[in-house]
Amino acid sequence: MKFPSWKKEKLATKEEENTLDVEPTSQTKNESLQKDNNRKEVILDQSSQINMESSLEKKNSKLEDSRNYIVKTITKAGVTLVIRSEHNIVIQDETRNEISLLFEEDEKLEEEVLKSNMEVVDDDEYLLRTANFNYFQGNTKKSIDLYDRVLKKNPSKMAALNNKGVVLDSIGNYDQAVECFNKALSSVPENVHVLCNKGIALYKNEKYDESLGCFDSALKLEPTYVNALTFKGHALYRLEKNNEALESYNKVIRLDQNNAEALYNKACLCSLKGDEYGAITSLERAIRLDPSWKATAIEDKDLERIKKNPRFSELVQSSK
Repeated sequence: MKFPSWKKEKLATKEEENTLDVEPTSQTKNESLQKDNNRKEVILDQSSQINMESSLEKKNSKLEDSRNYIVKTITKAGVTLVIRSEHNIVIQDETRNEISLLFEEDEKLEEEVLKSNMEVVDDDEYLLRTANFNYFQGNTKKSIDLYDRVLKKNPSKMAALNNKGVVLDSIGNYDQAVECFNKALSSVPENVHVLCNKGIALYKNEKYDESLGCFDSALKLEPTYVNALTFKGHALYRLEKNNEALESYNKVIRLDQNNAEALYNKACLCSLKGDEYGAITSLERAIRLDPSWKATAIEDKDLERIKKNPRFSELVQSSK
């Protein structure tokens, strides 16, 4: 804030002191009144300016506080800053409704600030968390728009590039997703999550050899990354490298004994190679963990060799 600089009054001389009691003329009175009025106008103008600036600062501060609270609420709901393809975060109805109401209030506050001709400075974390929330709510268009707002300011922002890639992958835009992941990797080449996300997009796009390279790169950095091991197994199976695929699924099971998907896939591979015991025992464990595999098993051609086994019929019987 800028305040007026008042000049010090000059001390009166003896001669001037003698004239202080003299009645001022009408012209002198008018000049004095005009000076007083001018001074009052300056004070009022500056006071008004100070009050206006204070009001605008309060509006901006209120908007900032609102957005900080939204970030905390979204974070508390389990929405991470950097998302991965395997993430499937379910937000409770009560929390979702609360966040939706917070967004409505935030929009009103933003409008007030914009009407006051003040600039709204976008905070990256607020935009990213909000975009991620919209993604998990199924609003992919809104989430992409928010990531683009971050990238407009900082084109190399890893979290925005990665998250946008995950969203594009989820709606089948695999080439665009891979482009985003490549840009993210140009600044963080050894990020295991981005490498795995890229590999998944390539796998879905049926580029199995390329996807395998991404999973191997991720696993060199983090050998126990379950999602990379799982999709590596999928890619190897597609490339008809069944023994290597089985090895990959076995690693997953050693890390996570309750991984029903890996157990089911192991059952299929064991069936294909004629290992009936391994197929039945793996299938049984998978179904025990997740009964929904029963229906899949009935239709799966990879399990043809064990379908005549009485134990197979027992395992899937309740699905018929």
